[in-house]
Amino acid sequence: MKTTNNVQKAITKSLAVIISLVLISITVNAQDFWRTVMENNSFSQIAMAMTDNTEASSASADASSTTDMSAYAEYAAVEAEEALDVENWMLAENNFFTTVDVGIEAEEALEVENWMTNESYFDGMASYFKVDTEEALEVEAWMTNTDYFGVLSVDVEEETEAALEVEAWMTNAEIWNI
Repeated sequence: MKTTNNVQKAITKSLAVIISLVLISITVNAQDFWRTVMENNSFSQIAMAMTDNTEASSASADASSTTDMSAYAEYAAVEAEEALDVENWMLAENNFFTTVDVGIEAEEALEVENWMTNESYFDGMASYFKVDTEEALEVEAWMTNTDYFGVLSVDVEEETEAALEVEAWMTNAEIWNI
């Protein structure tokens, strides 16, 4: 009994040490992570302004903004490129694959063979390929009878839509600015 308690205490102490070492390594890595995030982020200037003195931060912000502007100005500058020359190897036909021999493929016509129409080869799958058609549904007398539904009155109206017609304004070019 006493031995198992001592073993349990030793195990819990060992686990506590291991967990603390893991947590310390994670926090050290996290500090480096956040440092790199802040260096590569536009919010780094805000963070520096909040932590540094106001005089130093304003001077560094002005300096960094001018260097940023000069860097962006370099991107907008139009650079002159050297003229490209056509060299002899560019014109030599033996350097490039210019001729292609295209052979015309001719396939034989497909034919239906006896085994293709024999249903015993296909395990009765031909029945799945049949298209079932359903009859149109109609309103029957019991569907409109209020006794079936416990409703005092049911009004069922059949609606039919009129065919659409093209009117003059639909094709008028002045309306549609055509």
